[in-house]
Amino acid sequence: MRKSIAFILLFSLLAGIIMVPIATSQAVSGISRPLILGNITVLNSGKIPYDPPYYSFEAYQIHPPNVTPGVVRIATNVVFNNSGLTPYIVHVNIPKGNYSMLILNVSINESNGAQYDRPVYIFANGVPIFWGSTQQFLNSTAEIDLTMFENLLSGNVTFQLVLENFYDAKIGITGIYKMNVILYLYPGTPPKGLPNYFMPLFLNKYNYSYIILNPLNDYISQNLTIPNGAYKMALLLYEEGGGLDEFWYANEPATREIQVFYDNRLVGIVNPYQTIYTGGIDSFWWKPVTSINTLSFHSPYIIDLTPLLAISSPNNAIAVTVTNLETALQLTGTAAYDWDIAGVLMLWVNGSNPLISAKLLTAYSRFMDSSPIFNPGLVGEYYQEGGAYLLNYSAILQFRDGIEYSDVVQEGRFYAYQTFNQLYEKAYLGENFMEYAIERGSLYNSTLYYDVYYPIFMQFSVFASPISNPHVIPYNLSYEQNGTLNLGLYYYYTNIFDNQNLTIKTTENITTVGGFSGIIEVINRYGGAVLVSITSNNALTTKSLVNYILLNGSGYKEIFSAQGLQNSTTNFVGYYVYQKIQFIPINNSDPPNVDEMFLVKPIHFLRVIV
Repeated sequence: MRKSIAFILLFSLLAGIIMVPIATSQAVSGISRPLILGNITVLNSGKIPYDPPYYSFEAYQIHPPNVTPGVVRIATNVVFNNSGLTPYIVHVNIPKGNYSMLILNVSINESNGAQYDRPVYIFANGVPIFWGSTQQFLNSTAEIDLTMFENLLSGNVTFQLVLENFYDAKIGITGIYKMNVILYLYPGTPPKGLPNYFMPLFLNKYNYSYIILNPLNDYISQNLTIPNGAYKMALLLYEEGGGLDEFWYANEPATREIQVFYDNRLVGIVNPYQTIYTGGIDSFWWKPVTSINTLSFHSPYIIDLTPLLAISSPNNAIAVTVTNLETALQLTGTAAYDWDIAGVLMLWVNGSNPLISAKLLTAYSRFMDSSPIFNPGLVGEYYQEGGAYLLNYSAILQFRDGIEYSDVVQEGRFYAYQTFNQLYEKAYLGENFMEYAIERGSLYNSTLYYDVYYPIFMQFSVFASPISNPHVIPYNLSYEQNGTLNLGLYYYYTNIFDNQNLTIKTTENITTVGGFSGIIEVINRYGGAVLVSITSNNALTTKSLVNYILLNGSGYKEIFSAQGLQNSTTNFVGYYVYQKIQFIPINNSDPPNVDEMFLVKPIHFLRVIV
């Protein structure tokens, strides 16, 4: 079963209902909440009877330049069976040349029985370049813009393809995945300001960037040797919660921030996205419409670390940790809160122009978290938590042939609240953050700006009554769940390098409502389960996206909308009520309205394979 497949709390049997005790720093008694299973699979899910050829696909799509691309086939029908984290390694020669865009397509087919959704990672020379997941069954496709890695993806490149698949033949989970990976190279003038040196972080025994943090090991550090002549430095991290933290935003505590340290200074914060994989909460919600940032992660957040070049030495170290893991252990008594982390340090290097002297002008960091607050109420327990941070680093960098000034500010706020009792839960988590980084000097001028908001709101009711002994796994439950969910992604990104301006503005929403009931066999302590029989099934999922990608004011606007419906207890494939996609050209003489482009508005679970 997928390592990061579960959200569930320790549960006990009380009055015929599964209930979850919660410990706090203060004595709190009688707290219970619904049983939200980690993942459920259905062994016979049906066949797709209609077009499109891909059962699941990302709303976020990249409109390529109007030129014929070069095609590099990295993998064709590569089989992943009981593969775990073992990579499929392929050595590829990528033609050197000038390319205006690089797009990677990853298409996957599942066969040979039931399977859980599985994480999919692709690395180039150990560097993470793709972070995504599979659909639980049938086929899926996703793509990602890899132009930022153009100087990495040139000449002889070693690719490591990872699809973390596992069998459990005892219960019929024997699905096999076949992966196809194609890189498209679009000829043209490369964008300005691309990094030319890539340092993968936290290499594992397979020699690719990937580690797991948990409450007993929540900190990882790596020594660095910054190359001579580095004049710009940035960090990209990929992350996902696993184990009991797959649905971390509905846990207590419900906030997680990934803190980045450079020589023991807090220099960056990564706010994780509330990814819901295709078995999550209610599996029927995601057939065929998937949640946001699942099949491929498309909203990266890059931290500018250029001011830290002022303190670079042969013995620098970079480290990351995840907040509130120790608190989760204290509240529940279990350490099964996992976080998968991969990262790359990107550098801009001119070896013929070394750094002569430097001075760190500003080094300020403040991070605050209220910690969990619990209060009893008339309808159950109330939980809330909030926090904020502000970071500012600036420096003067004197090179042999010029001088640069760098100033980076990061600011963010996060807030969670929940109301729950043994049958019902309502939860909200919001993360709002920004970054503003400027570099000015005789070498180059650049501006990086982010403004991002991640909201999730959900409410659901659950009835779970044991049919067999719930203290002996596996055991059976009579189970019924109904709920609603609203998830958003509001993402604004501008990167200006020597008068070249790349702007991406994404507004993406998904809403879903419905539930199901039946007999469930729980097969492990994380809430993995098999749906033995089903008595009701109804789910309606709607996704919308408006996305702008503009280079110097010209580009396109993508408008996407789709709705999927589940209304059968015999065929769980579901169908699209509608799906629409439109690409509208935009030129710099007719720029879009800023308010239209980026409108921020506010807006436990079952992981099921069906």
